[in-house]
Amino acid sequence: MSKIAIVRGAFLNPFELQNYYPLKNKYELRTISSLHPISENIEIPLTKTFSFTDLPNFPFKYQILNRLAIDIHYLFGLEQLLRGFDIAHVAETYYHYTRQAVKAKKKGLVKKVVSTVWEIIPNNNEGIWGRKRFKRIAREGVDHFIAVTELARKALLEEGVEEDRITVIPMGVDLKRFQPSTRHTGGKIVRILCVARLVVEKGIGELVEAFSALRKKFPDLELVLVGEGPLKNKYARVPGIIFQPLPYQKIEKAYQEADIFCLPSKTTKYWQEQYGLALVEAMACGLPIVTTQTGAIGEVCGEAAVYAKPGDANDLQLKLERLITNTPARITLAKKARARAEAKYDHQVIAKQIDALYQKVLWE
Repeated sequence: MSKIAIVRGAFLNPFELQNYYPLKNKYELRTISSLHPISENIEIPLTKTFSFTDLPNFPFKYQILNRLAIDIHYLFGLEQLLRGFDIAHVAETYYHYTRQAVKAKKKGLVKKVVSTVWEIIPNNNEGIWGRKRFKRIAREGVDHFIAVTELARKALLEEGVEEDRITVIPMGVDLKRFQPSTRHTGGKIVRILCVARLVVEKGIGELVEAFSALRKKFPDLELVLVGEGPLKNKYARVPGIIFQPLPYQKIEKAYQEADIFCLPSKTTKYWQEQYGLALVEAMACGLPIVTTQTGAIGEVCGEAAVYAKPGDANDLQLKLERLITNTPARITLAKKARARAEAKYDHQVIAKQIDALYQKVLWE
């Protein structure tokens, strides 16, 4: 049985890893994280090791440490932890642990290195001294790249990765867990849901503005925000907004109790929406979606969403109101959403694609 180490450092999370759960009986899987990852509530054995990300928070922590260490995501002892593994499966090209995995391969400690890439902006994350070198090391040393979108594939190609070393495999969800509820097809709209980091680039400000205007027309309307971030305190007292903390193990309930899903992301100088897994979860739960044509969102949602202009609260309000007042359009969009999830984002199918990629890499 081949041994696979899924290295995610501080980014370890159950939303991505559900795509690997169907492989637990075929491979000896192990995850490697920092001491304090996003979540350690996963179904794959975990080894934790110290990272600079584990240091206590202090002002400008990431900015300072990234400049001192090139990248803060260094995992102490990782090379030895990879000893005896057939594949080290890392992420991106500029993380320290990706460079460490390539180094471990050169030492003969691990046979192959695979990297999942989400980044869709070519030559991004190169402003810090040493990052270009890290990316060059990854381009030369990673055996194969998994791009989660076509945009990520194009970014890799533009940066110099050969086409035959890139495979596009999206991230999916458990369709048996994320299922529609009956409330999506009927009656009065009362609840808009957004699952996201509460930050400017996710369009939270525009969403709150659009919602507040809509609530004057529809006084029973609620906006449920699931997520954390610096904007939480700013909007904590806005009438009709409900902050709903939920662990990922129960997050499907938020979708199943909602009527419309909205993620109005917008582009910044150094960031575009790379994927938006919450959009896939919403589609799987048969929710009509209002979002924006930002980054990879259009690729992920296709015709299963209504698109507002990024950064335009008035247009967002208009698109939301059309769904609120048009039941047939809402039902049609909900059906398209579930159908797209079934066609493209079943984690069982995606696990098979990852399995085929692993087999290809192991036999090269």
